Amino acid sequence: MRRIITTALTLFVGALLIAAPVHAQDRFDPRKAKWLKEFEKKKRTVLIESGHRHLKLGIWCRDKGLVSQASMEFIRAVEVSEHRHPGASKVLSIMRSTGDDFWKKRNRRTHTKRLEDYEKRTGKCESQAGKARHGLAKWAHAKGLDEGKQEFLRLLQLADAPIELDKKGLIILPSGPVPEDISEELKAAAVTINGRLWVRDRFLANIPDVSAIHEVETDRIRVRSMTSVEQAQSVLDGCTALLPIMTEDTGGRPTKLMNVFVFADRKTYEGYLEAAGMLSHKLAAGIAVSGVNVALVNGEGRSAEDALGIALHEVSHLFMYGITRSMMPSWYAEGFAETYGGTGVWEWKDDKLVSRGLMSKHRISRLQSDAGFIPLRTLFAGNALNLINTDKKKASNFYSESWAFVRFMREGAGDEMRDRFERWEDICRGKALGAVFDKPTEQGDAKPSQQVFDQMFGGDLDRLEGEFREFLKTL
Repeated sequence: MRRIITTALTLFVGALLIAAPVHAQDRFDPRKAKWLKEFEKKKRTVLIESGHRHLKLGIWCRDKGLVSQASMEFIRAVEVSEHRHPGASKVLSIMRSTGDDFWKKRNRRTHTKRLEDYEKRTGKCESQAGKARHGLAKWAHAKGLDEGKQEFLRLLQLADAPIELDKKGLIILPSGPVPEDISEELKAAAVTINGRLWVRDRFLANIPDVSAIHEVETDRIRVRSMTSVEQAQSVLDGCTALLPIMTEDTGGRPTKLMNVFVFADRKTYEGYLEAAGMLSHKLAAGIAVSGVNVALVNGEGRSAEDALGIALHEVSHLFMYGITRSMMPSWYAEGFAETYGGTGVWEWKDDKLVSRGLMSKHRISRLQSDAGFIPLRTLFAGNALNLINTDKKKASNFYSESWAFVRFMREGAGDEMRDRFERWEDICRGKALGAVFDKPTEQGDAKPSQQVFDQMFGGDLDRLEGEFREFLKTL
């Protein structure tokens, strides 16, 4: 069966190109209509070639046993080609409809060298795509097409770096310079961060009144603060120390730079949420937004320790978004994040981050009572955001019990249950259950993942609940 699947993958990777639609930009200008037709043809080729590179990388990951990474690359192949690569769509369909036979092997252990090799390969894919899109943008701009400016703006936002200028004062990208008229327009609208100009990306565009930001970063995490560079450094130190711990636990890590933004006041925080269409999250202390790859922290009135705890929790969500597109149930997502950012589970000791500890006693004690315990079927049906907006006490218990149940399945339910739990995680990530194309991960559908959990554990649920309550007494 595996040989048949491998042969099918090879055939689909070499699939023929399909025709793309052409849209007239100006029906009264035959030259522009002709150029736009040519632009669409060029763009179609660029998109499919970009998708093809990610598809090949996904197959490489599959062969190496990198399940989450392969799944991510197959979805990426479909999305970067804007659904125009027929082979990518077919391979993804096979992945989602086939059982274990799709995967040659699975590696749950962390293989640092293999992860580094994967990161180099995916970075090369992105670099090649950038050069191709730059050529497309340059051609379209020379023909006077609006698409040229749109392509350059896209490249600048994806660059995710300070504006660099050449000797002529033109914005320079790794793939080449940006035309003068576009450069001047973008520089005028830029934001200052640590004294350097940045193009306002989709995140920064939603906080237009914030003109100066403090920033520190490593090669994997960037922290921006409205308050001070000291606050940014404190959060960066904690998140940087947490990263290898999560990598060890999951066997993966995000390939893109993760971002944290600490707001100085609730007004600006809520202003961003309103502009981004997420005002329903205003009562949350923080939120991870995969679409812009940023973990938000509302820092108003919070101590340095509280702000860091929120950041660790939200970065845990962002980390998970970076290694899988599967949409997990709310209890699992919050249980995972509370493992690393919950109250009491972490501390600085001898200048090191001690993580994965026990949650604060006052939160555990609530779960040990009949009044505070949430029956598992109720827990599985719960939604953290809904509870935050309706009942803060129940929301707190939901977070605490989610943490406790995830810990129980990994440490207290026995080897067979632990292995089955890990198998469930692998299935969800490998099939990218609940992922919705072209939408942020958190906007996916958690039902498929929960349904698989119910199928795998439903028959043991009553026994598990009894053992779980006994486990809580030991904490």
